[in-house]
Amino acid sequence: MGKTILFFLVCLVGLVGCGKKENRVGEVSTPKPKTQEPLPEDAEERYKVAYIQAAQAFSRNDLEGALTSLEVSDQAKPKQASNANLRGAIFTRKRDWVKAEEAFRLALQLQPDLPMAQFNLGEVLFLNNKYPEAREKFQIFLNSQPKNDLGLYKMYLCDLLGGNSSKANDYLSTLKPDPMSPIYYFAKAAEAFHQGDKVAATEFVSSAYRIYPPDANSTFADSLVEKGYLTGEQMTAPTQDDSKLKAEELKTLLPPVEKSGSKPKS
Repeated sequence: MGKTILFFLVCLVGLVGCGKKENRVGEVSTPKPKTQEPLPEDAEERYKVAYIQAAQAFSRNDLEGALTSLEVSDQAKPKQASNANLRGAIFTRKRDWVKAEEAFRLALQLQPDLPMAQFNLGEVLFLNNKYPEAREKFQIFLNSQPKNDLGLYKMYLCDLLGGNSSKANDYLSTLKPDPMSPIYYFAKAAEAFHQGDKVAATEFVSSAYRIYPPDANSTFADSLVEKGYLTGEQMTAPTQDDSKLKAEELKTLLPPVEKSGSKPKS
């Protein structure tokens, strides 16, 4: 799920993953205590402020604090899809798949046209190897964002790992290197890893990191890390310094919208 940006900020449904800071391996996240102003008395404003506090706590990896603030937001205004989606993101970060799936399904019950919840539910199903179900959710997401490269990549991975080689090969044959997106290189890497050709796969990943910014690559590399093909230590590329590039944790935001240069899946 994408690192990008604050979608639906005004509606308070796009703050789920922004500002997240990654920890180095072995480090423990210690949220800094912060004095908060009293919450508004007005229920609508209280709901909004508590939601923002929950999203901010989530971004600091203070997951318990995020859940506590969400409870306050729920009490002020129950049955909000944005709250359910954020709760699903929290349980995804906790890797509590049952509660994460329940929360995303609730979000879609409350707001069936919420694209980010469709994507997030697809991601949870994907991580649990439920490829046909995950593909269905990614397809629904792509109905609203047909040129979204990350959604197209997830669909491809569902076909590749789910045994639908014909569809996977058909889609792969349509891809070409794109100056705006690393999808070609990561799709080719996934295919090579799946076929057991680690040398070719690693070269495709290295090529992507030589060409594109780390943030653009991490959203695609994350799936290869989650499936055990790559490790954080392998996410390195020739750079001007010794800093290592790492794939991020499971993304929880709506991925970047309408990247140019990608073709929708037929």
